[in-house]
Amino acid sequence: MTGNQSLLTERSIDAQTATRLIEVAEDGAREIGARVSIAVVDHGGHLVAFRRMDGAYPGSIEASIGKARSCAGFRTPLAQFGKMAEHQSWLGNLPGLIPLGGAVPLWTGEPNESDFVGAVSVSGHTEDTEQQLAERAAQAFRV
Repeated sequence: MTGNQSLLTERSIDAQTATRLIEVAEDGAREIGARVSIAVVDHGGHLVAFRRMDGAYPGSIEASIGKARSCAGFRTPLAQFGKMAEHQSWLGNLPGLIPLGGAVPLWTGEPNESDFVGAVSVSGHTEDTEQQLAERAAQAFRV
């Protein structure tokens, strides 16, 4: 490399923290009797940690991973796209976008003021419950 080239570095969530976020979401799911799958991906959308609770629907496995990847790709809570898709159905046709709630980005501070490090997603229950559990996990990350 020459002197006027530089490298970009990005921070990412680590496996230990991702596992802790899964435990937070899982505790919340147990409190309400929900059985869900929970996925945490890094800043590039690559799976870091995953858990399928006993009794969770098999389809929730790929759904939670897919939603987490989608959230990482757009760095926006997927619930926002879900609301937009009610009036703009074409959003569901965008490659890589899953316009459903239940996935939120993880930031080291306030969005746009700090680094994006990953996303957490929940699948296997109602969209509102999935969203609440994902937000609960994200809140534990910010603390």
